[in-house]
Amino acid sequence: MTLNGIFSHGRACRVCLPNEWSSERFKAHIQPIRYKTKLYLEGDFTEIGVNKNDVYLYLGPAKHDLTCLSADARIVDSDGFFYKIDRSERVLYCGECIYIWAVIRKTTETANPEN
Repeated sequence: MTLNGIFSHGRACRVCLPNEWSSERFKAHIQPIRYKTKLYLEGDFTEIGVNKNDVYLYLGPAKHDLTCLSADARIVDSDGFFYKIDRSERVLYCGECIYIWAVIRKTTETANPEN
């Protein structure tokens, strides 16, 4: 079972490391996480629709396994925003990794989207 069709859509992004290594561009889904009570996000209550903590759900192809990267690895989206990987896991079906999910957090770093 593969989910390659799902990842033909989504946001163009790449994975990069501080030593200037960068993966090729690929498509992934990055969406804000909004909790009803905010108890999981440092207990802060915010206006409806506002996400002050910049926490996102990442769904990406198995080919780009975030689980084996160092803590200083970043995801860079097509708008040039950097995301720190807080937690990532491989999703398995019959022993085969079919996609990667992660909780990522937007950082203050920015990049040129063309790079």
